Amino acid sequence: GPQTAARLIAELDDPARFHSPGALASYIGLVPAIRQSGKRCGQRAGLTSIGKARLRRALWMPTLTAVRRSPWLKAFHDGLCARGKPPKLAIIAAMRKLTTAVWIVARQRRPWNPNPTQEATA
Repeated sequence: GPQTAARLIAELDDPARFHSPGALASYIGLVPAIRQSGKRCGQRAGLTSIGKARLRRALWMPTLTAVRRSPWLKAFHDGLCARGKPPKLAIIAAMRKLTTAVWIVARQRRPWNPNPTQEATA
């Protein structure tokens, strides 16, 4: 929505300045943090604490809404849950996918089209 877009612009300036969607996700902190030591390895990685916590917090509710209402994000989220992923992990993955969509819109300067094959045939 407009408030989330304003927050993203205020925090990021221009998302297209990042060289890839992964770089944007890393800046926000939507990447896994591996916690290993000499004795323990193989623990499930959680989110890193490095990054913009305010942006993660600002993206949480829009992601929950998008997972319920957006067909492409709902299909992605439901697919992860069907494969046995925990619900919160599926939400975080959807949040990262949403930031990828933000990066693509900023880079291409066009409205978002979740199915680019339809645009090519139309």
